[in-house]
Amino acid sequence: MRRVLLCERISDAKGERSESIEAQDKKLRRHAEAEDVTIIGVADDISVSGDVDPFQRKKLGPWLTEEGRQKWDELWVTTQDRLSRNDMHAHAFMARVVHEWGKTVVILDNPRLDFRTPEGRAIAYVQSIGPARELERIKVRVRDSHERRRFTARWHGGFPPFGFRPVNRYENGKTAAYLERDPEMVEILHEMRQQIIDGQSFLGVAKYLNAKGVLTARDRARLRKGKPVKSRKGEGVQEKWAETTVKNVLTSESTQGLKKYQGELLYGPDGAPVRLAEPVFTEEEWESLQAAIQRRTLSKAKRANKVNPLYGVAFCAICGAKAVQKVRTRGDITYRYAVCGSFPKEDRCKGSVRADELEEWMEVLFLQRWFHEPVTERVWVPGTDNTRELEEVRKRIDRLRRDSVAGLWDDDQEGFRGLMASLMGRRDELAAEPVIEGHWSEVSTGQTYGELWPTLDAEGRRKQLIRSGFRVELAHGKFEVTGPEPETWPERKARLIRLGHMTDTDTVSSEPGE
Repeated sequence: MRRVLLCERISDAKGERSESIEAQDKKLRRHAEAEDVTIIGVADDISVSGDVDPFQRKKLGPWLTEEGRQKWDELWVTTQDRLSRNDMHAHAFMARVVHEWGKTVVILDNPRLDFRTPEGRAIAYVQSIGPARELERIKVRVRDSHERRRFTARWHGGFPPFGFRPVNRYENGKTAAYLERDPEMVEILHEMRQQIIDGQSFLGVAKYLNAKGVLTARDRARLRKGKPVKSRKGEGVQEKWAETTVKNVLTSESTQGLKKYQGELLYGPDGAPVRLAEPVFTEEEWESLQAAIQRRTLSKAKRANKVNPLYGVAFCAICGAKAVQKVRTRGDITYRYAVCGSFPKEDRCKGSVRADELEEWMEVLFLQRWFHEPVTERVWVPGTDNTRELEEVRKRIDRLRRDSVAGLWDDDQEGFRGLMASLMGRRDELAAEPVIEGHWSEVSTGQTYGELWPTLDAEGRRKQLIRSGFRVELAHGKFEVTGPEPETWPERKARLIRLGHMTDTDTVSSEPGE
C-alpha cells in the first residue's frame, strides 16, 4: 500500500492569492480516494510564507527528519508553489527528497511531471520561476505598503507597547489599525512612575507588579488574539515582570505614544516625531520620571526589598559596610540586632547593637529635630532643552538638500521649497530658544513631621530618616548617631519663606532651639 503524506501551506501575506487550506485538503483527499492510497499524515503549515525553507517549516519539517521520512513514500501537494515559492529551496528539496531518499513527489495540477528525468527537472525549474517572481512581487507590495504607512499614525502590527491597545477604524471602505490608550494600563503606569519618584527600585516595582498579577504587554496581546498567556515556563504560565522590563517601559518614547522604527524614534518629513496615540504622561510628568531614573542610574543606588528599618541608615564604624539585621529567637521572644553587613560573612566586624534600641533613639532624635517643621515634597520643575529636536531638524535639512542634488525633487520644486522653508523656520525657532535645565523644587504639603511620623510604616520611616540625613555608626556593641547639620536662623527663615510659612517681614521672639 502506498503511504502518502499530504503537504498543505497558506501564507498570511495579503498580496498572495491562493487556495485556502480547506480547499487544498479537500482536493488532496479526493485524489487519494481515487488512487486508493493510505494517508499517513497531513503537514498543514498555516501562515507560513512561501519563502520559508520546507525543511524549516513547523509542520512539514518533522516529516523530513531521518525518523519522519521513514513513515511515508510519497508527498502530495496541489500546486508547486504550495511546496515553495523560492526556486532555490524548491530545487534543493527535490534533490534531497527525490534523488537522495528515493521518494516520490506528486503535484496534482501536473501529475505527470517526473523529477527523476533531466526533462522533468528542466520543466520543474521553468515552472518554479513563476512562483519565485510572484514572491518577489509580494515582497515589493508589502514593503511599499510599509513604506507608505511608516510616517503615518497607523499601527504596523505586533504587540503594542504597554499602555496601549489596537483599534480598527474604517477609512475609504477599508479597515486600518490604530492605537489608543488603555485606561487600566495607563493607571498602572502612573503607579509605576510614582513608585520610582518615591525612590523605589526597578526590581521593587517588578515585584509589586508580579504580586498584583499585572499582565505584561506581550501577554495582553496574546489574550486579545484568543491565545493563552505564555512565559519561559510554558503556555498558561503568566510572563513575569523583570527589572529590565520595568526600566524599558518607563524610558521608552513608545510609552508617550511616539512611533519607533528599528529601535529608534521615527521623525516625519516635517522633522517632528511621528505620533501614534496620545501620551500617557504629561511633559512635566515624563521629564520628572526620566530625571528620577537618571538620578538612580548615576548613583547606582541599591534598595533592600526585605523589612529592615535601618537599612541605609546604620553602618559599621570599622569598615563602613551597611549594617544588616540579624534575628534570634529565644523561647517565645524574638530579638533583632544590627550587625556589620560586610561580605562574605567571615569578614564581618564583631559586635552588635539591639535594633529596637537603635530605632527608639532614631525616633526621638528625628522628632526632636523635625517635629514642628513643615513636611515638603520634591516637585519637578520642567526645563526647556530642544537640543535633540534641533539636531534632528538639521539632519532632515541635510537629507533634503542631498535629495535635491540627486534630482529627486526636480518635478516638485514648489514642494521642495515649501518643505525647506518650513524646516529652516523650525530650525531658527529652536536655535533661538534658551536651554533651561529641569530641576527639583521643595514644596510644602501643609503637614508637619510630627503629624506625619505616626502614619508611616517601617519602610516609610526608613526612607524618611535617609532623606533627613540621619546616620548611625556602630562598633563593639556601641553606636553613635549623626544628623543633618543644624540650620542657622537666617537659613531656616529663608527656607520657611520659600515654603510660604513666613514672610520677609515676620519676626519671632527667639531663634530655634532656645
